[in-house]
Formats: sequence, C-alpha cells, structure tokens
Amino acid sequence: QKVDFYSISDDVGNAADEVMGVASQLAECNPTNEPTIYFGDKTNGGNSPLDGTWRLLFTTAADATFSKSSKRGAATAKNVVDASKGRITNVIDFATLEDGTEPLLKQLNVVIGAKSAGKSRVELQFKYAKAVLTKFFFWKRQWSVYIPVPAPFITRSIVFFSRILKFGRQGEVKVPPKAYFDVLYLDEDLRIHKTGEDNLFVQASPAWEEAQPFLS
Repeated sequence: QKVDFYSISDDVGNAADEVMGVASQLAECNPTNEPTIYFGDKTNGGNSPLDGTWRLLFTTAADATFSKSSKRGAATAKNVVDASKGRITNVIDFATLEDGTEPLLKQLNVVIGAKSAGKSRVELQFKYAKAVLTKFFFWKRQWSVYIPVPAPFITRSIVFFSRILKFGRQGEVKVPPKAYFDVLYLDEDLRIHKTGEDNLFVQASPAWEEAQPFLS
C-alpha cells in the first residue's frame, strides 16, 4: 500500500512528486555499475557498496511511514545491511510518548535473508521479527518477542495442496511473487531503490552530514 500524499495536502503531494522526479533523474546517472557486487561474499562482503547502515529519508510505502499523529506514533527507521552474511535488518525505534513515558513497543526488528539476483536486484526472504517491549503485563520490564515468518517451503506446500483441492475446477492458484528490490542509485552517501511492490525508498548514510536534518 502506498502513501496518498495529496490526502495530506497539495503542498505535501507536490513535494513528494518532486522527490520522485529527482529520484528518476538520479537513476539515469547511477555511478555504481554493479550495486550487488560482493553481496553475500563471506570474504569480501565488507567491500559491498550496499553494506552498512542506511537511514530513511523518504518512502512511498505506507507501512514504513510513521508520525506523531498516527496510531503507531513517531518512530525512526533504518536499514542495516550485513553483506557478508547476506542479511538485512529493518530497525524501527519508536519515540518516547509526549508524557515522557516509553511506548509499550520500543523497537521492532525485521530480519531478512537476502541474495544477489543480478547486478542491481536483491531478492529477499523474510526470516523473523523481534519486538522489544517495555512491559510484561503490569510490570515495567524490557523483554523481547520473536515472531517467525513462514518459510518459502510452507508457502509452496500451501499452494501445492490448494492445487490438489482445486483439481478439475476452474481458476488457478497463484504462487505469491518473490520479494525483492532493485537498486536505482547508489553512492557512498545515498541509496535509492524500488521494491517489487513498486514502492520507492530513499535512504542516506548516517555519515552524510548534509542529510542529518532530514533523517527519520
């Protein structure tokens, strides 16, 4: 699901269009010929241009957008890439509430297996999510809950048995598409990619000083 920027205001919608336009222009002059080089390489993964931490600047994905006025509250999001292990962790840190107390859900980590599927494409396999909570029932105590994500073989099994049950009937059981993203632009400071769901992500390295005021 995408963010409807114009439902917020015309100014926000126009600004979002401008960001997406600039992203398209940058994609035409990507300085990195092979963004996925060394990705998944246990020896040279540290030299991968994707390796490291990336902070969110802009996205069209509704589920990656947070604000004080939303039910989920304000939060900062980052993407930690361990190219040597072929692992990506999406980290969401929820902000302290207006009354100064910590939110029930303090942090959410989504761990994803990843592999190169071409010079610019990275295929994703969601492994599990870890939720860091600040209360255990009525006690103030930080603890974590691990939520497994069904492996691909479970999905394939469901599809297989669904086909058996539908044998001789009209209609086709569709296999869910693979999750992936295509790197559109990448340098040492800026990363722009688009997911298989057609959502755009613009991310910056924490070391890029000029981007600091805009990082979320």
